[in-house]
Amino acid sequence: MRLTSRERVLTAFAHEQPDRVPCWCGASEEFWAKAKRELSLDDEGVRLRFGDDFRRVYAEYNGPDFVLFEAAAFRTVFGVERRGLGYGQPINHPLADASLKEIHDYRWPDPAWSAIITKVKG
Repeated sequence: MRLTSRERVLTAFAHEQPDRVPCWCGASEEFWAKAKRELSLDDEGVRLRFGDDFRRVYAEYNGPDFVLFEAAAFRTVFGVERRGLGYGQPINHPLADASLKEIHDYRWPDPAWSAIITKVKG
């Protein structure tokens, strides 16, 4: 019996034998855009074509405001600023030169800053 991607992943997570090993296509944004263009497919079409069993869930950030370092393209919830292609390269880290006290006092991410729970279904 052929499983759906969801069934396949949940079966593997339950340490049971699925019909095949679940696959994940961890491609960069640039590759994804090129694959969609060259194959004339939308996002889901590319996932199906490559046998990708996983779907990404991105959380909306609901945390405190912050100022982005001028050369950065985006900032992670941990405060690491990045730029460049795909996932980017780190260019600034809030704890790069921190003392032990500064690390202790650092405002770590709060799960309440993420709206991910509204994006996930059981």
